Amino acid sequence: MFILLPVREHPGRRSFERGVALLRGMVLPTIDLRVCLGLLSAPKETEALVQLMTDREEDHRRWLAELTASVIEARPFGLAVDPHACAFGRWYDAFRTDDAVLRGALQAFEAPHAAVHALAGEASALVGAGRAGEALARLERARGAELAAMLEVFQRARDALRSQHREVGVAVHLQGKPVALVVDRAEAVAELAPLSDDDDPLRAGVLQTELMTGLGRWKGRDMPVMMLDLERLAKLR
Repeated sequence: MFILLPVREHPGRRSFERGVALLRGMVLPTIDLRVCLGLLSAPKETEALVQLMTDREEDHRRWLAELTASVIEARPFGLAVDPHACAFGRWYDAFRTDDAVLRGALQAFEAPHAAVHALAGEASALVGAGRAGEALARLERARGAELAAMLEVFQRARDALRSQHREVGVAVHLQGKPVALVVDRAEAVAELAPLSDDDDPLRAGVLQTELMTGLGRWKGRDMPVMMLDLERLAKLR
C-alpha cells in the first residue's frame, strides 16, 4: 500500500482506468476501484462537493441582494428566512462524513449561516418601524461582516476538501502483471474469516455484484467486509 502520487493519464483508457502511477521506479497501470463498483471516482466526488460549495456561496450572495432589493422596492421578501430551509441548510443538515477535518470545517458554518439569515428578521423589523433607510444601511454593513464571514468559511471548506484528498494505491498482481488499485483509504491488514453460506447475502443471491467473492469478518468488528475477487477484476481489463 502506498500514498498515490499524481497519476499520469494516457489516451484510450477505459472509464475505470486512471492512467499509470510510479512505485519505486515501477510503472503501474491504475484501476479506480470506486468506478469498478459503480461509484463516482474520489476526485470527481471531491470536485462535485467543491462545486456545490461554490453554488451555495453564490446563493447567499443573491439572497442578500434580493433582501436588499425587497427593502428598496417595498415588497415582501420571498426567499428562505429559516437557515434550515435554504438549499445549503437542507444539504448541511443531511450531510454526514467520517472525515474529522471536513467535519470541523463544516461545523464552522453554524454561526455565520444563522447570522446571515437573521438579517431578514432585522430588516423586516426596521422596515415595519418605518426605518427603511436604517435597514438598507444595516444590510450594506452585513456585506462586509456576516456575509463576508460566511464566504470565508466556504473558502476554508473548499480548501479542506482539496487538501484532505489523499488516495491510497494497493499494489496487486492481476493475471501476473503488477497493477495499482486506487482506494479511499486502508483500514487494516487482517485475516478475514469467511461467513457461512447462510449468513452471506452475496452467496445467497440477496446482493448482486460481479466483483465480490463473498463477505468475511475480521476479529473485533461486527460489520462484515466485502471480499474482492481479483480474478474477476482482471477480466475487466
